[in-house]
Amino acid sequence: MKKIFLVLMFCIFGILNVSASDFYYTNGIVKLTEKEYNFVIEFYGENFLKNMTIEDYHWVDELDVNDNDVEVKIAFLGTNEILPYGTNVNSNSKRIAIAKSCYTNYCVITTITTFLTNPNVKSYDVVGARFSGTSLYNQNITTQVKSSAGTTTYSNYQYLNNGFGNSIKLPDSGSNIIVQQRFYVNPTGTVYASYQHAIKNVSLATSKMYFISTAGYGGVFTFIDSAVGVYDATTGVDITL
Repeated sequence: MKKIFLVLMFCIFGILNVSASDFYYTNGIVKLTEKEYNFVIEFYGENFLKNMTIEDYHWVDELDVNDNDVEVKIAFLGTNEILPYGTNVNSNSKRIAIAKSCYTNYCVITTITTFLTNPNVKSYDVVGARFSGTSLYNQNITTQVKSSAGTTTYSNYQYLNNGFGNSIKLPDSGSNIIVQQRFYVNPTGTVYASYQHAIKNVSLATSKMYFISTAGYGGVFTFIDSAVGVYDATTGVDITL
């Protein structure tokens, strides 16, 4: 009986010891290691932490920030500055970021667009990527719009031979809007990501009037027909695998 009690006490002590040493931050819902905390601050922004949910943590966990030894880079577009975890570009109205985590057979790519101010027009925006020297590893792509109104997943995908796009509808009543996308590519080449915001109301059908090219908005989307002049021509981000 004493032996069982001692073993039990040892196990409890071990669990408590791991908890104390492994977790660096908690908002009362999720617990983050120091590496995860630093990643969230860099990639999502400091304001994201206090409202972070278990579902949000799954996006971070997918990148395996704690254990993946494959190199991850950040570059501010137009400079040679290299920083950990992803690539960031800031505009007056939104912040776009990209991060990668590579394994033997594939790389996980995550992009996030954060609206720094609540947009006046909330219609069908377009988010996606162009590939150079790589391609989709599979078609397991997730695109979510998160705001004060809740979280919605969209699947209006168009697959082209050099990339893909997805049309998403911004929430009519939501604020604090972020759009995040995750996909998987073969571990070579470069991924160019772009988020194009509609500056006037547009239908779902019109939002799909594009092809993907190096000359497109953000190095990705070239709009045609009635979609010309609808989008804000935001610069894109890219990351080498």
